[in-house]
Amino acid sequence: MYLSIIFSTIFSVFNFFGEKGSPVTWTFETKKVDDHNIELIATASIQKTWVLYSQFTDDNGPIPTSFVVNNIEMKFDEKSKAIKEFDSMFDVEVIKFKEKAIFTKTFTIKKGESLSGYVTYMTCDGEKCLPPTDVTFDLKY
Repeated sequence: MYLSIIFSTIFSVFNFFGEKGSPVTWTFETKKVDDHNIELIATASIQKTWVLYSQFTDDNGPIPTSFVVNNIEMKFDEKSKAIKEFDSMFDVEVIKFKEKAIFTKTFTIKKGESLSGYVTYMTCDGEKCLPPTDVTFDLKY
């Protein structure tokens, strides 16, 4: 009986987000800095009751946002205002974003080259968390 309730709940959560989409959507773009450098801008739009975690949140807390570009894991600059507070779900202090998070990184690149990779992120709404998710990108310059 309990097992069927658990599976039903899990299926409902995945079914809801499978149909309606993730509570976090990502866009990726590049901006020319100068003749040899571009800025990669990753923007997360976060639904109202959900949060996205920083790359720099406590190791004992939620899965931090992370970026891999051209097969190299790297840190991006976080341009949005972050909230640092104690999170009772994880029993640690976390750094998180609400509504929008902008991450940037400058790369030296030649015309015709591309930046490809993925962002891994976790999102929670104060009552539940979704499993870490990867979103890929491939941007040609």
